Amino acid sequence: MASPRRPRPAAADWSSMHVDLVECIAERVLAGDLIDYVRLRAACSHWRSCTVDPRGRGVADPRFHPRLWMMLPEGHGLHPGHAKLCGHVRFFNRYTGALVSVHLPLFVDHAVLDSTDGLVLLQRDVDTTVHLLNPFTGDICELPPLKSVYPQLNLNLLPYFRRVSAAVSVAPATGTITVLLALEYLDGFAHASTGDRGWTLTRCSANSLSMSRTLPFHGSLYMVQFVSSEEPSILRLDPPLLEEDGSSSPSLPPPQTIAKLPANLMIQPRLVECDSEILVVGNTDISCSHLVVIRLADLLQGRPAAPLTSIGDHCLIFGMRSLAVSSKGLPSISRNSIIICDIEKDRVLQYNLGDGTLLPACDGDTVRSPPPCPHSMVNHLITCCYRHYWNKGLIYCSSTRPWWTTKEKWRRGS
Repeated sequence: MASPRRPRPAAADWSSMHVDLVECIAERVLAGDLIDYVRLRAACSHWRSCTVDPRGRGVADPRFHPRLWMMLPEGHGLHPGHAKLCGHVRFFNRYTGALVSVHLPLFVDHAVLDSTDGLVLLQRDVDTTVHLLNPFTGDICELPPLKSVYPQLNLNLLPYFRRVSAAVSVAPATGTITVLLALEYLDGFAHASTGDRGWTLTRCSANSLSMSRTLPFHGSLYMVQFVSSEEPSILRLDPPLLEEDGSSSPSLPPPQTIAKLPANLMIQPRLVECDSEILVVGNTDISCSHLVVIRLADLLQGRPAAPLTSIGDHCLIFGMRSLAVSSKGLPSISRNSIIICDIEKDRVLQYNLGDGTLLPACDGDTVRSPPPCPHSMVNHLITCCYRHYWNKGLIYCSSTRPWWTTKEKWRRGS
């Protein structure tokens, strides 16, 4: 005689989950990735009603900044806004390797300047008005035209004005958004806040600052200062204080020296954000045959600067800018490694932090001639470290000079 069939257990009704529990889960998901948070809200109407809609808050609320995402350099001359892209721009996740195509027709008449915290800094062609865009929510913050500082600049240097590093901060009390720009080749800074009529230019008196390798982090700019016969210093430039009416102060506070690097530890130090902290990376000699990585937090807290032997699954990429990615979602990238462009030797090298080996990072030298097609992910990631290639649809090759070519390339962010 057949045994009686047991009743199936009732399926969990996720749509009736308590509001407090949904909010707790959503908060944890949002701390990881904005896109995962959007997917959570799309699961059912109950979850959507229990959580905050990121639309309308995508720029003003730092929780909704897509920090893990960056615009992908397409190559083949396909700059953002190119007719062949039909208004679409692709973004990739630095930790998962995921690709997302977003329809952004705004790029047709805007030039891309920089990307920070996943936000995209744009300049409108017709009047140089600056827009800060969250590509996944569509939220836009408008800032004054950059031409407000043109009279203070040498007109011959304008092609370099668009080579900037941007830091974004949001005042918790008022929601005022401030953008701080490091003008990499003009030895100065510019800042503006929502509601300001123009940008304020601040000249930099210290030529020893490594302006071209400035690192934006938590709304401030971090940079290395080199002074002959002295230990290299790490400086931090904070955003300006806000006036009572919410406008930004007309002057920037001077950069603060926050740490000194032991001269016998490394030379040519560079900064990179990795896993929500700043790492200092340098080589022990000019040959770049041995690299050293330390935590900035150790220097700030007075602990011995012990070189790291492992950065886990991460890979650090250095050019004129810096980038950290995870090898988990990028099979062509080796874990616990550092990729550097050795221009003197015309090659891109990959240094293994575990055993100290130094090997070619990709096929072709990518320095004297354009990399072969199809481009590897390494080529795309290196291009992200050179903004004057990244924002023009070009793949990095030091033998080309993208800012000295056609009028279209000038319009697109020389």
